[in-house]
Amino acid sequence: MRAMRLSLIALMAGVVLAFPAAGVETPNPERGRALYENHCVVCHTSKVHRRNPPSAIDREALRYIVKVWVEEQKLRWRAEDIEDVVLYLDRAHYRFDK
Repeated sequence: MRAMRLSLIALMAGVVLAFPAAGVETPNPERGRALYENHCVVCHTSKVHRRNPPSAIDREALRYIVKVWVEEQKLRWRAEDIEDVVLYLDRAHYRFDK
């Protein structure tokens, strides 16, 4: 009986780990591109991402910069929106995960 319970627990844990948590979205770079193009390119051209030295030296720094500008511009972005834009910018310009 105990072995059956442990097997059931292991099976349930496997199912839970196989699916993302409810309400947690996987970052979407295409959605990030759309948000960036609709809200950010008014002031930013691609040149801003080629500064030397770069303002963003890793993904955490990039996330911080995006959050600062979201607050500065009073955008009502959720955490998922910020993550989408960060992933888009990383893939399109920075490539921190080389």
